[in-house]
Amino acid sequence: MAARFGVRTPMTMEGQRPLEKGQVWVTHAASIEIVALGKTLIHYKVMNQFGEKRVSAQLSGIEPMEKYLKTHAARLVRSAGGG
Repeated sequence: MAARFGVRTPMTMEGQRPLEKGQVWVTHAASIEIVALGKTLIHYKVMNQFGEKRVSAQLSGIEPMEKYLKTHAARLVRSAGGG
């Protein structure tokens, strides 16, 4: 019923949690840290190695990021609570 009114519910990646600020996802190529989450956009940092100091900060749509994480079999290594 929520989709009928245009309310978007977050997708989970293969049973993982929905995207939240503070999460770190790891793919084969890079680690992605979610910095901020809006209604339609996500601000994130891309690190080639986990904990790297020089990172690329980027902005994209939430749905393309969810698709990227699912396609590249991303694993959640740090939840939004830091654990």
